[in-house]
Amino acid sequence: MHSTSVRVQNVFGFFTTVAFVVAFLTALTAVLYPATPTATVDVVSLKVIKGRPQYYSSKQQEYSFIDFDLEADLDSLYNWNTKQVFCWLSVVYGGAKGSKHTENEVIIWDAILPSKRTSRLHLRNERAKYQINDISGRFLERNATVRFGWNVQPHVGALTWGTVEADNVVEEVDLEKAKGKRRGEGWSFTFPPVGGRKKTPVAEKTKANVAA
Repeated sequence: MHSTSVRVQNVFGFFTTVAFVVAFLTALTAVLYPATPTATVDVVSLKVIKGRPQYYSSKQQEYSFIDFDLEADLDSLYNWNTKQVFCWLSVVYGGAKGSKHTENEVIIWDAILPSKRTSRLHLRNERAKYQINDISGRFLERNATVRFGWNVQPHVGALTWGTVEADNVVEEVDLEKAKGKRRGEGWSFTFPPVGGRKKTPVAEKTKANVAA
């Protein structure tokens, strides 16, 4: 009972219990910090071209290239338990008529923000990291919506996820038609036809609020 090995086991068990309790309290206190990230996204250029998925393939499919502006403030996601934040920008659009894929979401840009010093993003005319291609091979000029997402990776505890959804937008050219009211939720664009290019007016902005 009082041998060296028993005492070592007791001490080890005690410190293990203390470590688990401290880790649990650390993860629990993170709830006390409200997360209120904000973001503004402007899609400034769209282009759709045809290409081959592999060099040796004869099959062609459509690819979309997007340029955008992004302003994001993720400062509120950082606290003493935050290890890093992973964020991304995605495009959500409906499936082709008759397709079993009713909604598609494709990530076009992502980044790892390791510290609070990198929590604010200011991107101008940023080219999407990843080109978009649809499972059907064609976009068919479908409507799409931009979405900003984030994932907090803590030192201790569970991962937390959230999205900054596109909110109401008023286009300057539609103010008279809408009588100054916001047209509805979300900001959407239409994929241009193959070989087409679409530049959006500077006045078109997506103001976002959190939808965790």
